[in-house]
Amino acid sequence: MNTTIFEAKGLTKRYGSSLALQDINMTIDPGDIYGFVGENGAGKTTLMKVIGGLVHPTDGKISLFGKSDKKDLNYARRQVGFLIEMPALYPHLNAEENLIFYCRTYGIKDDHRIRIADVLQAVSLSDSGSKKTSDYSLGMRQRLGLAIALLNNPKFLVLDEPINGLDPSGIVEVRKILEHLVKERGVTILISSHILNELQLLATKFGFIHHGRLIKEISAAELLKSAETRICIQTPNPALAAQILKYELQLESIVITEAGEIQIPKENTDLEKLMSILLQKGIQMEGINVSTPNLENYYMDLIGGANS
Repeated sequence: MNTTIFEAKGLTKRYGSSLALQDINMTIDPGDIYGFVGENGAGKTTLMKVIGGLVHPTDGKISLFGKSDKKDLNYARRQVGFLIEMPALYPHLNAEENLIFYCRTYGIKDDHRIRIADVLQAVSLSDSGSKKTSDYSLGMRQRLGLAIALLNNPKFLVLDEPINGLDPSGIVEVRKILEHLVKERGVTILISSHILNELQLLATKFGFIHHGRLIKEISAAELLKSAETRICIQTPNPALAAQILKYELQLESIVITEAGEIQIPKENTDLEKLMSILLQKGIQMEGINVSTPNLENYYMDLIGGANS
């Protein structure tokens, strides 16, 4: 029987009167790529710092590889690689020299050259090891940060926004690296990202956190089965258009995304009638299309329900 990689039970973190985490119960199993979804300040980074021992919980407990005692947890953390913030790099040193520094910091006793060559190859930086990190692109710095996280040959990777700010090619490169680590090295991953369409391509399981509460866990397969096909409308005045449709068609499940797009479940919605009503009311439409089920729609529905 495989041991659970990470488990939280009743995990709570309070800063004064503010609750950063509220009674979190979650499980990450071997082989999972666990996509952690939530807006800024929802509690994602706080939970990751609890895993790393950088933040101590107010209540509840966590376990890593089945170990929950303080001494055992500290030992178990040696099997975890972390990339929680932008990697701290010495710009006047090249990648290999930065990695040597971290090998010494982590107390790695193996031949540093072999370990460094291995992690540089794993993140596709073998040809850039002698290049000063001041000359690295953002994507290369992120991959070097991932290489640092791999130095201790971890079984579990905790990654906070590893693709944030990357261009499309950099995002694809990181995704391929992570998929390879899971497939070839048996690594389990907890990853957060605001780029939900990319996270949907990568993750096998999702956890949704909102105002410090884990409001839902769902597998990728369950997500596809439960998510709805939607009518998406682009208009200069989405709030007014949504109000009209809600009244005229008696629609309850209308969502306005952060980008200002109106989204309505397609099932039982008469598209022709919908368009006719908007035209009659003088609502200008810049675009209208039907979207397939996706993580962003599911998330917006969840937090809409959590806020109501």
